[in-house]
Amino acid sequence: MDIEKAKAEFTNYAEKYNLDSLWIERKYHHSYRVMMQSQNIAKSLDLTGEGVELAKIIGLLHDIARFEQWTKYKTFSDSQSIDHGNAGVEILEKDNFIRNFINEDTYDDIIKTAIRNHNKYKIEDGLKGEKLLYSKIIRDADKIDIFQESLDFFWETDEEKMEVGTSIISENYIDQFVRKAPILRTPKQTSLDRLISLVAFIFDLNFDYSKKFVYEKDFINRMLDNFEFSQEKAKQQIEIVREVANNFLKESL
Repeated sequence: MDIEKAKAEFTNYAEKYNLDSLWIERKYHHSYRVMMQSQNIAKSLDLTGEGVELAKIIGLLHDIARFEQWTKYKTFSDSQSIDHGNAGVEILEKDNFIRNFINEDTYDDIIKTAIRNHNKYKIEDGLKGEKLLYSKIIRDADKIDIFQESLDFFWETDEEKMEVGTSIISENYIDQFVRKAPILRTPKQTSLDRLISLVAFIFDLNFDYSKKFVYEKDFINRMLDNFEFSQEKAKQQIEIVREVANNFLKESL
């Protein structure tokens, strides 16, 4: 595998879109950060050199459909546009485009399976071996960077922060959180529900490296501390969330 060639081809692909757009640029840099986190996770699992390179390729390509998604629909919401995991596989399959990034076809099924599964609520049933392993790696790497992005990009305006701070968590959401379950988002969410469903990503982390990284970077506390909660019930709920989340992550130390 030639990771430098893959990176050059990825940059060539991304440059066909408007990299001056904040949203396109964001996904471009996100792809490279997820590539590096995929490498870190693979190394933490003592994978071979080629195994690490495969993880990096998947990390680099996992969001390849995002550029077309934003350009066509002006949203990154899959429910309002396309499933970007499935669309990414379609892009790689069309005219055998995947060969631009990796010469051999040995790993094609693993790459496409991992990309297809990276954005789903849960990994498809029946996966085993390397398909399951690399699906788990990319899901963790993606979530780690989403936590970072939540501090840099999400809820940027005072209006957005106020909307979160004046709402409460729906009872079914707090119940799922206390049970340490990933939360399936629904259309009937409060603004605070959306925040808590993001925090609940921790319950879908697969590896100790990932949990330890999120804990040591203090992502959860930093995310919650971005808001001032006006309702007493919300304040109580947030402290429950904070305690459950931090205790869960501590188990990896």
